[in-house]
Amino acid sequence: MKTYLSFGGGVNSVAAYFLGGFDEAIFCDTGCEYPETYEYLDKFIGKYPVTVIIPERKNLYDYSWKHKMVPAIWPRWCTIKFKIKPFENHVETPSFKLLAFSTDEEQRAKISINNKIEHRFPLLEHEINRESCKEIIRQAGLPIPHRSKCYFCPFQTIGEWKELRMNHPDLFCKAERLEARNREYRILQGKKPLYLYGNAKPLRAVVDENQSRLWKENEYPPCECML
Repeated sequence: MKTYLSFGGGVNSVAAYFLGGFDEAIFCDTGCEYPETYEYLDKFIGKYPVTVIIPERKNLYDYSWKHKMVPAIWPRWCTIKFKIKPFENHVETPSFKLLAFSTDEEQRAKISINNKIEHRFPLLEHEINRESCKEIIRQAGLPIPHRSKCYFCPFQTIGEWKELRMNHPDLFCKAERLEARNREYRILQGKKPLYLYGNAKPLRAVVDENQSRLWKENEYPPCECML
């Protein structure tokens, strides 16, 4: 049976790549990863083979906008439609799927077989934590990658939302507009509003929380949302 590495372009999966033990590394592109991830992948794939899969629905943001949806912590429909299903449609079965969970997040690892694909966890098998992953990457002569995720992922922390607002105001605008579109739609349907941050508050409130404007360097750059 063949073994496939689920490759996200972040610290853990890059480290797992250098452990080897797979036939093919697969990156399922949502079309909405952080710009830093795409820049890293361009350089990485130039040296090391990685198969890039474009999901049938092509772009997570466009799909969400069309259907007036936002990604949710539960159910994780975005992961299923744009990561898991494209992966399963590409690989041969039965097979093994390597998931790069480090010992810092071993609670996420569940031994299972889905659609004749058995999950395995190489970092856990080698007792490798996130810091050790970084060392593996440094030894390979590569810089440490940005954390891999979509720029409007609901699992982001307040600090990560603020980082997005500061470094990529255009993408933050898109996230805020998507959230507002979904919120307006749900209110018209008589449903409870949903929010991208923890289903608790709008992104505008999230990034302004405890944000000092006393010093110029603490000010957010201008964007179309006029925050």
